[in-house]
Amino acid sequence: KQLEETINKELVDLEMKNANLNVKVTFDETQEYNKNGLNTVEFLIRTNIGEEAKPLVKIASGGEMARIMLAIKNVLADVDEVSTLVFDEIDTGISGKASKAVAEKMKSIAKSHQVICITHLPSIAAKGDHNYYISKQTKENKTYTQIKKLSEEETIEEIARISSGEVTEIAKAHAQELRKAS
Repeated sequence: KQLEETINKELVDLEMKNANLNVKVTFDETQEYNKNGLNTVEFLIRTNIGEEAKPLVKIASGGEMARIMLAIKNVLADVDEVSTLVFDEIDTGISGKASKAVAEKMKSIAKSHQVICITHLPSIAAKGDHNYYISKQTKENKTYTQIKKLSEEETIEEIARISSGEVTEIAKAHAQELRKAS
């Protein structure tokens, strides 16, 4: 119940005000004890008022799943003392107000944990203390990944590029505004 309450509070922060997550634990006496124990654990969620709670794996959209996972990781990170959290494309299916809420939540988490985030959203990238550009190149039928740490000027240009598709003065001004707000 405590886990449910804590995760549900996180979901409110992440612009899922009507969501309600339940953890269903069932005990199967007919089953033999094994490496997974005797309990079955299932996450059920209601994402909108008037709906019944259904299995998380069956009903959550990409954007909902990303925010639910962020909420769960945030709650569990403090309990199991994980020092680094990795979010690979946490921005899937979100934009606007939800992306701002996700960015602010990750910035808050970063006060006590190392957060590594791969993102394509300017509002999330702008909150980073350190930004890197990841690219792939193919040479002689082999793919290589390159990572380059960006200077502040390069960070502004990259945020501008992912904002509008090209680096214009207006896009750069918007990127600078996002960085100031972070």
